[in-house]
Amino acid sequence: MVQPLFLLWQPEWKQEEELPVSLSAAPHTTSYILFQIATSLSLSCWASLSWTDSGEPGCELAMESGGGATMQDFLLDALEDLGQEDFEKFKFKLRTAAAPGGKNIPLGRMEKATREKMVELLVEFYEEEAAALMITIFEDIGLKYNASKLSKEVGKQFQDYKKRYAENVKEEYLLTEDRNSLFGESTPLNARYIELLIIKKHRPQKQREHELVATGRLHMDILETNSSNYSSTDIQSLFEPDESGIAPRTVVLQGPAGIGKTMTVQKIMLGWAAGELYQDVFDYVFCIRCRELSLPEDASSLADLIVDQCQDMYAPVKGILAHPEKLLFIIDGFDELCCSLELIGDSFCDDPYSKMSIQGVLSSLLRKKLLPKSYLLITTRPGAAEKLHECLKFPRFAEILGFTEKGRREYFFKFFKDDQKANLALRFIENTSAVSTICFIPMVCWIICSVIRVELETEDEIADTLDTTTKVFVQFSHNLLKHDSAKWKNSSLNELGRLCSLARAGILGQKILFEEQDLKEHHLEVSALKDLFLDRRTFQRGVGRHNLYSFLHLCFQEFFAAMWYILQKDSTEVSDNSMGDLKTLLAECEKPGNEHLTLTVCFVFGLSSEKVRIFLEQTLQCKTSDLVKPFLLQRAEEVATEEPPRKGHCLLKFFHCLFETQEAEFANRVMHHFQNINLSYQMLSVLDCRVLAFCLQHSKIEDHSIDLTFCRLKSYHMRALAPGIKNCTTLNFGSNKLGNSGVHVLCATLKELDCNVTTLNLHENYLTDACSQELCTILSTSHTLCTLNLQDNSFSEVSVPFIRHLMEICPSLTVLLLGSNGFGEKGRKRLKQQEKKLTKSGRPFLLWL
Repeated sequence: MVQPLFLLWQPEWKQEEELPVSLSAAPHTTSYILFQIATSLSLSCWASLSWTDSGEPGCELAMESGGGATMQDFLLDALEDLGQEDFEKFKFKLRTAAAPGGKNIPLGRMEKATREKMVELLVEFYEEEAAALMITIFEDIGLKYNASKLSKEVGKQFQDYKKRYAENVKEEYLLTEDRNSLFGESTPLNARYIELLIIKKHRPQKQREHELVATGRLHMDILETNSSNYSSTDIQSLFEPDESGIAPRTVVLQGPAGIGKTMTVQKIMLGWAAGELYQDVFDYVFCIRCRELSLPEDASSLADLIVDQCQDMYAPVKGILAHPEKLLFIIDGFDELCCSLELIGDSFCDDPYSKMSIQGVLSSLLRKKLLPKSYLLITTRPGAAEKLHECLKFPRFAEILGFTEKGRREYFFKFFKDDQKANLALRFIENTSAVSTICFIPMVCWIICSVIRVELETEDEIADTLDTTTKVFVQFSHNLLKHDSAKWKNSSLNELGRLCSLARAGILGQKILFEEQDLKEHHLEVSALKDLFLDRRTFQRGVGRHNLYSFLHLCFQEFFAAMWYILQKDSTEVSDNSMGDLKTLLAECEKPGNEHLTLTVCFVFGLSSEKVRIFLEQTLQCKTSDLVKPFLLQRAEEVATEEPPRKGHCLLKFFHCLFETQEAEFANRVMHHFQNINLSYQMLSVLDCRVLAFCLQHSKIEDHSIDLTFCRLKSYHMRALAPGIKNCTTLNFGSNKLGNSGVHVLCATLKELDCNVTTLNLHENYLTDACSQELCTILSTSHTLCTLNLQDNSFSEVSVPFIRHLMEICPSLTVLLLGSNGFGEKGRKRLKQQEKKLTKSGRPFLLWL
């Protein structure tokens, strides 16, 4: 028999280090060890440590922190409650009882054993099953009260462990770190998590095509329509019975990269641990992260995995496994599992203590060979769903579609905790169609919010980190590749070119869903980038099924198609051909009916930027062509000299291409050809105004005339236009909604930039007396203003003194249009008197009332 070993626990003896010699050299029998924690640590623990037949320490709970009783204490108390006669009856019954494993305690060792000795023998022979055996014997000899008391004590200890495990899980998942967090920075998970749109029915191919090509508001509407047409659900309802009353034991939650699968898992873990989720359904929830799962050659078991999950070598594994129907195993990131699960025959196991490869354990768990009554939640990208289809038994399908419009807004407000900043960021995305479209992806929202937050710490406006659509897509692609850096590093640089080639072929052929054959033609059958950027879907075809691939959205396909033109080719001949292909692309884009090429061309301009090229070469280690930028400059000059010159939407589209480069050279070379810019009756976005401002700001000339009549402009549009106004002499802002706040922005701009405006049209802009003093004061300092149009606003007699002062002080002003205001008879009379006074002095002046 092994004598108990009494050790003083040393705080520096860590779990990863080797056990002391006195423990590692223990014999291959079961014994218990009393660990007495130093009183200075205020923690006393009683623990039993068992040895398996292989000589490795087992791990069954027999300790209680904070001075609580141990399992051995319960057993000893139970025996001490017995009178001598009942104690002898217990020993007699124990000799003939059907003991676990058939290993009865020899009669000679029990005959004269004291109660303390009996506890030692029970633990030595029956380990954690000693308590259950004692309860059974108590009931057999009529000691119902004693059996009930011991049963309650054992149950309480197990429940206490469950609570401690839940507390540990809560502590682990309570906070989250952003990818760019500095040391010590964290955010409460609940302060960042937003409920995502989840559906539990597959969408047909046509519906998926509509979703891929829709942009802006239409795309958001389609997503929200899908939620009602394809049975939306939420994390609370994942395991609830369906219409047939059948509850699934396995749920597959799929979605593309960056859509929020792992964040959803973290929310489930925290919700369960906090008592808000699955409380009456699961006693234990374990999260196995495939990304972090090491695949050692040494054999392992499900019991070992549970010990790792509990982070406690004394976890009551057998107690936990006693009720598999109360267990949920979450397999997060199945697609990131770096092993094959294609195991057959005797490669499976049904014993949670059987040691085999991690692949074998997971495969047995997934195929329900192991703990068939347990529950599984598996998250994966769609590309790996086919593997799961082969090994899962009647799983429930669920798919994360991303943010709803409401969810997106909620995310921005939670992120910034400042309504003004959140609204500024939302305006940035809502006025950029391509960026707005891809903001259903949580990772895109995080990138935009993170960058804007940093910039707003020093500026009132968004600077140049995400100032173009191209840069948003570059940042998103970079973050996806950084997240999958291990796979990316093992990929050849040619893989990126192949992916771009597939995208380009699809754009030119107006193809958004790709067959397996398309991937083979572009040598993408086996590719880490394919799994990262392509979304694989299985659709029904007749009585069979077929797989199709798509980019996360058409916008991403257009981005990678543009990148094909930028990447440096292997030879001079191929480079020359690609320049010819680029020339063809630009020519085709100009033809009616080819609007589907517009964004791709914009991306080509954006990717040709020197800053973007440097970023691509540093982060993706890919070479870019030096030929593209000179070619685009030449093409821009050709467009600028066209006769007749472009106007309206066609002109705005060209300006967007110049803006995407963020290089002054492009605007400087061409803008002098566009002295008169007419964009009237175009519904301009804030981005459109920023585009126009960029082009005007970098023009060679300072006498542009811009006509933005009836463009739905408001004060924030004026703020976006401000940098370009300094190079304009004629400003036509008639029939908009600038309001007093818009005029305030305009006045600040005119004052700061010392503009030389000759004509200012603010006709029908909802202006009132509140802005008249500021406007007239600023304009009275001008030496160039000739014509001012303030018709159809809401000025009253209150504004008359300020207008009279402007008429008198501004010597260059000769035409003032004030019709359809509310000056009243008295106000009009005073204005007419001022006009007469000016004309009598010999100054030409026209006042229109």
